[in-house]
Amino acid sequence: MRFPIFIENSRIPVILSKVAPIDIYAISLGPFIICRSTMGERTKNHESIHFRQWLELGFVLFPIMYSLYWLRNKINGMDGFESYRMIPFEVEAYDNEGDLDYLSKRKHYAWWR
Repeated sequence: MRFPIFIENSRIPVILSKVAPIDIYAISLGPFIICRSTMGERTKNHESIHFRQWLELGFVLFPIMYSLYWLRNKINGMDGFESYRMIPFEVEAYDNEGDLDYLSKRKHYAWWR
């Protein structure tokens, strides 16, 4: 089996959007990348960057750190969307989603700046 596993046309992002501070189009949950429709290469790359982050931090530490970064941003006065966009994991993924060769040259812990 090849990882990550891409799951398209799923209701999971729609359901998670009801409790999330943003409207979720696609999400990386461990080895699964789940999207509400079909994924383009840019989305696959963005979420694959998150998959690599999951591998680096483990399947317990990544979601804890992700949540703590979001909470820190909220405490610092950012709105829900800005808090999400300024999470270091998201900054790395958005900055590099258009570079389809990024994962082949990415350094470990590249989200850490």
